[in-house]
Amino acid sequence: MTRDELLDILVKERTQGILEELLRNSDQYQSAMGEYEKACEELDEIGLNGEQKEAVDNALSTVNHCMAVYGAAGYRLGMDDGIELVWEILRSRL
Repeated sequence: MTRDELLDILVKERTQGILEELLRNSDQYQSAMGEYEKACEELDEIGLNGEQKEAVDNALSTVNHCMAVYGAAGYRLGMDDGIELVWEILRSRL
């Protein structure tokens, strides 16, 4: 197994499994979700037509996907940096 394959497995496991539980217990995340829900309710109250609702939903979905990709890339980079740091420490002791 290559380093990249191992990093991909670690990122998937940590960002799709354990992260969900962490977010359920995070006051900061729950507060942010409350703000999101309030904003969605405000959009519903505006009375957008079907085409407008679809455009807003598409925009929000696109931003959400972009942030998920960004977060996974940042997590992977951090893991890679951590592995590199441990590797350097181990090499310096040899």
